[in-house]
Amino acid sequence: MLTLLTPLTFLIYLLLGWHFCQIRLVGHSSARRAPEQALLLAVYFTHGAAVLLPILSQQQLHFGAAESLSLTAWLSLNVYLLGKLRWKLDGLEPPLFAFIASFVLLSMILPTGHAISYAQNNLSRSHFLLAMLAQGLIVNAAAVAILMRFSDKNLHHNSKKILARTLPPLLTLEKLLFSCVATGFTLLTAALITGSIFSEQTSGLFFSFSHKTIFALASWVIFGTLLIGRVSHGWRGRFAANWALIGFGLLFLGYIGTRIALEVFISKG
Repeated sequence: MLTLLTPLTFLIYLLLGWHFCQIRLVGHSSARRAPEQALLLAVYFTHGAAVLLPILSQQQLHFGAAESLSLTAWLSLNVYLLGKLRWKLDGLEPPLFAFIASFVLLSMILPTGHAISYAQNNLSRSHFLLAMLAQGLIVNAAAVAILMRFSDKNLHHNSKKILARTLPPLLTLEKLLFSCVATGFTLLTAALITGSIFSEQTSGLFFSFSHKTIFALASWVIFGTLLIGRVSHGWRGRFAANWALIGFGLLFLGYIGTRIALEVFISKG
């Protein structure tokens, strides 16, 4: 049953993407709100089940690039739905659903993830889930940062591109960016703490000098500094977007990039 959920969510995302492109980009009159909301709720719970049930129910976890991409796509929908409660995000939908659909499609193409080899208990699963959620939110922060750079560039050049004119205001994108960064930073902090405790229990070492840990700590420092700078020095705009992308790049090198290389290229070599 679960194997059918991901293709189903992909089709719904394509339908929602087409719907919002007609409304936001083409300018056709809006369809009735009830079907739109029904589709959003349906894909939220369907995709959520496809992503979370294997993590919560399997005795032996299997996770890799495909599962990570699908989780990140589902978190993107969460960011959008929660963000709509605070800010007017009209115009974000076309790039959002293109991003989500692309990630879901890749998750169907890439091979199934590897079996998690370390001991499975409540602490290790908590650490794993926190790390994956933090990673997904930071990917979303990077996507918002790219939209900020795109919007800022076209604003200064008085661009007539349809997407540039229909995106939410730059200030709204900035608020969304820092919301993703703050939540991702909190989850990353919890992941590093639980990971250290788990490492001490299993190996006697509170800190292991693995590449994932080093890059995660470097990313944690970048995002922590960015949040402090936001409060104390008012960092914002292009500067904040650039540093968010640097923090994402470090985390990418630590896990996502390495995992994709191992599962796709090296395994086929």
